[in-house]
Amino acid sequence: MTVAVSFKSADQLVSERLVGVHDAWKRTAGERMGPKREEITPSLLRTALPWIWMIDVVDGGKDFLFRIAGERVIEFMGRRHAGELLSSNLENPFFQRMHAILVQCHRQRKPVAAGPVRSNLAGKDFLEMEVVVMPLSEDGRNVTTLFGALDLCGLPGLGK
Repeated sequence: MTVAVSFKSADQLVSERLVGVHDAWKRTAGERMGPKREEITPSLLRTALPWIWMIDVVDGGKDFLFRIAGERVIEFMGRRHAGELLSSNLENPFFQRMHAILVQCHRQRKPVAAGPVRSNLAGKDFLEMEVVVMPLSEDGRNVTTLFGALDLCGLPGLGK
């Protein structure tokens, strides 16, 4: 599985929505690698809730389990994936790209961003997307959950 992904620092985000989510994560994390999952509350992310998601780290980062996603994420992806392992979708280039950014965040133990880039999800290639992935830690040492958000916009001349 090789899919090209160009990563960037979360401090280079373009989307105002994603900058807001990243800022909320930074305030909550403080000096820690990442906040606990329970600290990422709906009140912290009021306007971004439809665009966020959480994925549990499985077996030290060997796989990832879809946990929750906001309504816009579900709409974009075409269905709910909660309870599924990411490895069950890796024949799909979109999920290969997702896997790459999740692994990068898990390994670096710090926020990672990608995009804006044209979506490679089947039927959604008329959209440009930017994503940020941030680590959460229940014990302060290990990345146990990945918290992220995405933003989408239509590409000029390609709208449906």
